[in-house]
Amino acid sequence: MASMLQFSSLFLPLLLSCFFVLPTTADDTPTAAHHALEIPVEKIKKALSDSNYLTMSMTLELALSNLIPTHEFFNNKDIKTLTIFCPSDKAFTSPNFKYTGPPLTLLRYHVALENLDREVLETSQLHWSKVDTLLPGHPLVVTSVNRHASVNDVKISYWNLYNDGHVIVHGVEDFFDPAFQTIWFPQYDGGVLMQNDGSYAEALSRVFDYFHEPKNRSELLMVFVYATAAILCLLLRHLILCLCWARRREAMDGYVTLKSGPFA
Repeated sequence: MASMLQFSSLFLPLLLSCFFVLPTTADDTPTAAHHALEIPVEKIKKALSDSNYLTMSMTLELALSNLIPTHEFFNNKDIKTLTIFCPSDKAFTSPNFKYTGPPLTLLRYHVALENLDREVLETSQLHWSKVDTLLPGHPLVVTSVNRHASVNDVKISYWNLYNDGHVIVHGVEDFFDPAFQTIWFPQYDGGVLMQNDGSYAEALSRVFDYFHEPKNRSELLMVFVYATAAILCLLLRHLILCLCWARRREAMDGYVTLKSGPFA
């Protein structure tokens, strides 16, 4: 019963939002050709469910038709393939997840308007490149390093949950945070102009590359360990000196000076 209540509280806001976003118009009347090019919601849902991405399976069943209107996708000659990134079930229960249910704006941020298959993401072809999403003005950033594929610094955990050539679905460890791109790659913000844009982007990329190199990470870890050990040694030395000084004062206070004289 408790799980049912938790499920309802998670998906009720999403379900309600689906009814108020992108209402159907007369131009959306399905035809035989239109049906042939529809987003395969049921197939994607089943593929996710079979791979234990149960929460995203149910989420996309409710929201996918509104997220990706068929007429917008297949009538756009510039968009040939979509890539959907699906967070794991664990991501929905993470303390960092601040929503009762994933809002449509956040889900739109997980739909890339490009073909991002495994071969592309594991190579340096799109290294530090921006990728437009269904959320206008908020691109993703490919952060893959040394064949370790990631987007917005979130690792790809499951390749090709679904792939029919038009829609690709990958599993990711966590939700993408739009703030990542805003903080680390502000030059990709829509409408934001920056001086020395190229040099700034290159500098940020070098910093990010440095922290993502396994060798550099181990060196930084060793520096952190040595620094922590040095601080602990200093604190221990200070504590020992304080204890020694306290005992010395105690010994001095207990010492009684004998008076000299005939009546001493």
